[in-house]
Amino acid sequence: MRRQLNLIEYALQTILRRWKKNVAVLLVYVLAAGLFASIVFLTQSLLRESQTMLQDAPEVWVQKISGGRLEPIPLSIADSLRKMRGVQAVLPRIWGSYYDAPSNAVFTVTASNKLLPQILKKPLNETEAICGSGYLETHAVNPGERFLLLDSNSILHGFTLRASFSAESDILTRDLIVLHPRAARKILGIPGTKATDLAVRVTNEAESANIAAKISRMIPGLRVSTREQLQHTYAYLFNWKGGLFLFGALIPLLAFLILAWERASGISADEKRELGILKGIGWQVEDILWLKFWESFCLSIIATLVGLIVGFLHIFYFDAVFLKPLFIGWSSLYPSYHLVPSFSAGAVFIVFIISTVPYLTAAVIPAWRGAVTDPAEIMQNN
Repeated sequence: MRRQLNLIEYALQTILRRWKKNVAVLLVYVLAAGLFASIVFLTQSLLRESQTMLQDAPEVWVQKISGGRLEPIPLSIADSLRKMRGVQAVLPRIWGSYYDAPSNAVFTVTASNKLLPQILKKPLNETEAICGSGYLETHAVNPGERFLLLDSNSILHGFTLRASFSAESDILTRDLIVLHPRAARKILGIPGTKATDLAVRVTNEAESANIAAKISRMIPGLRVSTREQLQHTYAYLFNWKGGLFLFGALIPLLAFLILAWERASGISADEKRELGILKGIGWQVEDILWLKFWESFCLSIIATLVGLIVGFLHIFYFDAVFLKPLFIGWSSLYPSYHLVPSFSAGAVFIVFIISTVPYLTAAVIPAWRGAVTDPAEIMQNN
């Protein structure tokens, strides 16, 4: 143990003596580790956000699909579902996409005349609306002013902006337009006997999958989904995207390893002389390999720790300015939201493994050539 501590101390002194040689490798190493850390942190944060948002989603929801597309579902189906054992409530939902030609953006129109008390003191009427920040910005509308929406029959309807959502809820409400149920039906072209889908609340959440299966058997042709399925879908999506970007990051990692290999292979005259002296005073091949290992290990730990800090600042302080657009897709209305720090010990461990193991391999193996060279030959050539 004492021997290894002495080797580590000598390795640190060697790194400091040759700081000019190590600074270039260290900078590239920090960038590579920061890229890996950014991808892992962003994946973990988005996954946590999706799981948190889905906690209030209904346990089961039912949709009608025709020709691979969603179409309104008859409310008579809701009456049948309410009679099922284990079903607590069935709530018809009115919502849909609304293309706004002037802004070339797609908004989400949803029906509700009862929202959070901090937003509304009393329910909406048929000529009032609540909009997210996206509509306010694209149309320069302020609370109390009127705006127009085009229904499915190309008829214009006027609405008064009753209130707007706060910036803190942008991730959920930026593209949202909330109308009275009858007004939403007019804009979306949904008749009074139908709904967009049905939200099913169950008595026992553990029975959600069984109830969904019963609904599928009872009424064939419906798409029945559970909250757990959607949570798994988001997990697969973000993990797949994270893995895809990690795979793409292998190219800069390979370039970095080539740089590290060349630096480790290109031993300078001073380093050769030092190796010759060390072997001449009794150092064994094992000692020199351990010395090179600790040099590389210390560099890799320092670079990885700094890379973790860089990745953390990039994702949670600068809101993933370089990676977020690639993860959340394209849109005319990007929501401006702050990512909540979320990462696990396993995620940090993955960053350490990806960052340190390849570098240690690339740096230690070339050191073998210098370690096995005869000291007399080294001193003669220098």
